[in-house]
Amino acid sequence: MISLTREQYLDSIQKLREQAASFADRLSSAQLTWQPMGGARWSVVECLDHLAVFNTGYLAALEAAASNAPSGGRGGEFRTAGFPSEKFLSIAEPPPSVKAKAPAKLAPRPTLNPEKILPEFLATLDRVNTLVRNTNGKDLNVVRFTNPFIPLIRFAAGTGLLVLGAHARRHLYQAEQVLKEPDFPRD
Repeated sequence: MISLTREQYLDSIQKLREQAASFADRLSSAQLTWQPMGGARWSVVECLDHLAVFNTGYLAALEAAASNAPSGGRGGEFRTAGFPSEKFLSIAEPPPSVKAKAPAKLAPRPTLNPEKILPEFLATLDRVNTLVRNTNGKDLNVVRFTNPFIPLIRFAAGTGLLVLGAHARRHLYQAEQVLKEPDFPRD
């Protein structure tokens, strides 16, 4: 079983926020939008846009489930429930062990404004913080939700939060890899 206390989880979200914000602090607009392999792979800003779109839809389902969470139980932690959720979570963590093409509805939007994408992604992390804080004392490990992007998958809301964090780490890792490309514009 994989588990994090609420405090550990909130710390992990803060680290994601800092990592994402560092892109804006150190990269120019041209660097943020540069695509590896002549446009065949995502730019840094496209990774952030994918996360903003994913988090927005995923959080709506999580928030609805969390509103039905009972008090007590193991409300102080978020955990996986067994092998299927642990396997899904391990696949979501970086570095990617399994490559998957994002569904069209989660692909980066065709017209991106680099100045707007980072604040939009950070706003989704604010929603995560609010959800975690507003459900303090509630057991999110006993209420289930349907993944809005893969309807065959149902997880406990606590597991869903773990997946959301892992997915963000995966794509921020992907964004960092863009900076290591030999053709990445250095100035």
